[in-house]
Amino acid sequence: MPANDDHPSLSVIATRPAACRQGCQLDVLVQLNTPAPISAAQRQTVAMAIVIDRSGSMAGTKLKAACAAAQQLLRQLTASDRVAVFSFDNKVQTVVPLGPPSEEAIERIGAIRSGGSTALVDGWRAGMNALLDARGLERHQRRVLLLTDGQANIGPRRGGDVAPLVGQACEEGISTSCIGLGEDYDERMLSAIAEAGQGNLVHLTAPQQLEAVFTAELEGLQLTIGRHLQLRLQPGPGVELTQIYNQLHTNTEGWIDLGELQAGSTPSLAVALQVAPYSADGPAVAELLKVQARWRTADEQALMLEALLRLPVLEQPAWDALPVDEEVRQEVLLQQTARRRREAMQGIDQGDAGMSRTSVQMALDSLQTLKGSSAVQREEQLLG
Repeated sequence: MPANDDHPSLSVIATRPAACRQGCQLDVLVQLNTPAPISAAQRQTVAMAIVIDRSGSMAGTKLKAACAAAQQLLRQLTASDRVAVFSFDNKVQTVVPLGPPSEEAIERIGAIRSGGSTALVDGWRAGMNALLDARGLERHQRRVLLLTDGQANIGPRRGGDVAPLVGQACEEGISTSCIGLGEDYDERMLSAIAEAGQGNLVHLTAPQQLEAVFTAELEGLQLTIGRHLQLRLQPGPGVELTQIYNQLHTNTEGWIDLGELQAGSTPSLAVALQVAPYSADGPAVAELLKVQARWRTADEQALMLEALLRLPVLEQPAWDALPVDEEVRQEVLLQQTARRRREAMQGIDQGDAGMSRTSVQMALDSLQTLKGSSAVQREEQLLG
């Protein structure tokens, strides 16, 4: 069900358009479809902390491209936006204190020079604190944008140690996106930070791509139409929720956090339901799943949508002959491969290279059954 011109809509799709009277498992895709991007006059104000690795490995083309991308981003901001820039090697330097964009700020970015080691978490913390401590940002979309080409060798060095700090900042309304440049950055660390910070993780092989990524981050924040998006799933009688394929968890009230809601985006959740057998005189149509979505607008208005998955009940032979919905199948496989990729990274942390290879190979094999969409190509790249 597509969104109308003004409001999001909630859809629930099962792998097959019916339930089986003899019992069955159904994969289900929940999607919140949002309106097309809003006009420039309606875009949200943003507050960004750009944190740039200036360690020795960034010297030359990488650092020059990073500075140029940051300068271009400042040129796209308005007077109502706020930006801070930090650089780090073994120490963190405040390049541009939080404030409106200016020509002086652009000049300061151009003066960043490379240094020594990599105090990655200290750099992130400086950016986060700048946004956390500032006043008057209640209506701004706040994000730390962390760029590095290496691995933390000063301070915390494991994603599990950093994720709780990033998650706490996210609860305060500050998200984090990470850009890994080259082949030597710590993907496990950046994945943990981006996931806990409900931001993006971007892998770049060429520094020339940085400007486009910085611009995409800015546009994503400007198009945010809601905060604290959550979903709640309530299975019907005789139905059990057996798995959430996304790497997401329910809180004590049964809500699942999905982060920010952006115009033109389609947040989704893939789950598995186990449907118990129905009696011969049971219902012809069964209510399998109730879904609720809630979020807060920029002016803190609480909004909620509900959707219900109701399907006809068929005998086993007729149910077996039904087609499988390819969109649901693809999303489930993508979430399964992403889970195996995270398992592989955990295996590397634990020194189990054999387990990591097995997880990656299983993920790659499962992707062979899908057509080459951009999402599939992205996952294949991450697995590689």
